[in-house]
Amino acid sequence: MKCNCYLYNILASLIVFSVTLLTGCTKPISEFYPPDPGRTDNKTVYVVNHGIHTGIVVPKQDAVPYMHSFNDFKYARYLEIGWGDETYYQTDPNTLWMGVRALFWPTDSVIHVAAFQTDPVTYFHNKEVVPLKLSQAGFTRMVKVIYDSFALNQQGQPIKLGKGLYGTSKFYRAKGSFHLFNNCNVWSAKAIRSSGFPLNIFSVFTSDNIMYQLKEHKN
Repeated sequence: MKCNCYLYNILASLIVFSVTLLTGCTKPISEFYPPDPGRTDNKTVYVVNHGIHTGIVVPKQDAVPYMHSFNDFKYARYLEIGWGDETYYQTDPNTLWMGVRALFWPTDSVIHVAAFQTDPVTYFHNKEVVPLKLSQAGFTRMVKVIYDSFALNQQGQPIKLGKGLYGTSKFYRAKGSFHLFNNCNVWSAKAIRSSGFPLNIFSVFTSDNIMYQLKEHKN
């Protein structure tokens, strides 16, 4: 996906620098992280760096029990899930004005779900991908946080908006407003943090920062 992200990266980097000076390291939530290496129910998830935003890949079979009304992509092995601005995320190519508007005006949001069979590192071979091993309890918490971001209709079903960006994928209506301080990477960070992983959610405005923290602190 093509994106006009230079302005975003400059502004976000300045904010990251300022916020990082005011925030310390985040400790893991010991009840959930790190996972006990002796357990057989630990789960591996993957975080994908798309250049301006991040996506979280979960094994579908393990995730759907906690996504109670999600019935799409029946034969998929993995689901990659991302959250972002409704207009910017669904438009390719997008414009500088779309990016500015998304950053400085709270806007509606959408969720993008891509489904695939291949190993995530292979599927996203031209992207930076970081695997992350989680405990069963941490994984469950993270998936519930992710699924809580889906807006549901009166029948309790996710609201489909249309075809996604690549492969077998779809957009869905999401909860929450997108803006500079609640962007796609903040959303990813909050989801990952809920698993117990020691991620500082106050300094993850850019995809590069979230990937750095993942590589720095993963077990």
